[in-house]
Amino acid sequence: MKRKLALDGKTWTRNSISVWSDVEKNLEEKRQKHPAMFPMALAKRVIECFSHVGDVVFDPFLGSGTTILAAAATSRKGLGIELSPEYYALACNRLGYAVSEHRLINGSAFALEQYVQPSSVDLCFTSPPYWDILKQKHSADHREIRHYGERNEDLGSVSDYARFVELLGQVFDKVYTTLKPGGFLVAVVMDLRKRSVFYPFHMDLTLRLKQGGFVLDDIIIWDRHRDYNSLRPLGYPYVFRVNKVHEFLLILQKPVAAE
Repeated sequence: MKRKLALDGKTWTRNSISVWSDVEKNLEEKRQKHPAMFPMALAKRVIECFSHVGDVVFDPFLGSGTTILAAAATSRKGLGIELSPEYYALACNRLGYAVSEHRLINGSAFALEQYVQPSSVDLCFTSPPYWDILKQKHSADHREIRHYGERNEDLGSVSDYARFVELLGQVFDKVYTTLKPGGFLVAVVMDLRKRSVFYPFHMDLTLRLKQGGFVLDDIIIWDRHRDYNSLRPLGYPYVFRVNKVHEFLLILQKPVAAE
C-alpha cells in the first residue's frame, strides 16, 4: 500500500518546479567551515518529498551533519558516515543533545556495509566529494577553498577523473544495497572545469549509477546564484567561460521489484 506524503497541495506544487531558486544557506550555515555544505532548507525539502515520518535517512558523506539535522527536524531517523574526524566532531556538536537519537559514524563510506544493514534505508540524501576540484585555491566567486583531507579513503584526493567516478560509483553500489526496494537516492552534484577541460559530472555519475541498478527518476536544478556575490569575467578577454551558479539534484530510485 502506498503511503501519502505529508505535503499540502501548495507545497507540493512549489516543490514540483524543476528549478529551485528559493533555497539558500542561513547565517549559521554560512559560518560553518565545511567546504561544500548544502543548506538545511534544501535537505528538509528533499527529505519531505522523498520519505515519510519515521523513515531512515542516510548520508554516506555526512560532512558537517546537515542531513542528520534535517532528518531530526522532520521526525526521521538520521544515519551518517563521515571520514574526517574534524567534520564528524562538528556534526556531533551541531546536533547537540539530539545526537543520541541518531547514528553518526566516524569512518569510511567505502566500508559502509560494516555499519548499515541491507534494505534498511528509506532515503539516501548526500553531496558526494567534487573530485579534487576543492584543492584549487579559489572557487568561481573568488572565495578561498578548504580541503577535505589527505587520507587514502578521501575521494577528493583522487587525481584521475575516470577513476574518481568509478570509485564513487562503487560507494553508491553499496548504498543501493542498503536501500529498501522503492527507496530513493538524491545526490547533489555540480559539473566541473579544469582550465580548458569541461567535465559533465552529473552526466557521468548518472550513467555509472544506472549501471549499478538505479533508475533515473528525475533531475532538479538548484539555482545558487545568490551565493555568488563576486563573480569574475572568467576567460576574459580571450575565451568566454561560464560561471556555474547551479547544481543538480540527481533523483534515482531502487526498483520496487529489486531483491
